[in-house]
Amino acid sequence: MKIVFDVFVDGKVKETLQPSNQRLKEIHAYVKAESYGLIQKYGKNVYLNRRVVYN
Repeated sequence: MKIVFDVFVDGKVKETLQPSNQRLKEIHAYVKAESYGLIQKYGKNVYLNRRVVYN
């Protein structure tokens, strides 16, 4: 089981973020750091959707 984040811009999936470490504190720090770069890359209309991938 792995938590991944889909990056939606204008209602379309642009990329998927896959944190390497699955600890909650590490995921939070990773998403917080990546969100700043995503806003710079895609603009203000960025939405992250969390989902679970089962292996």
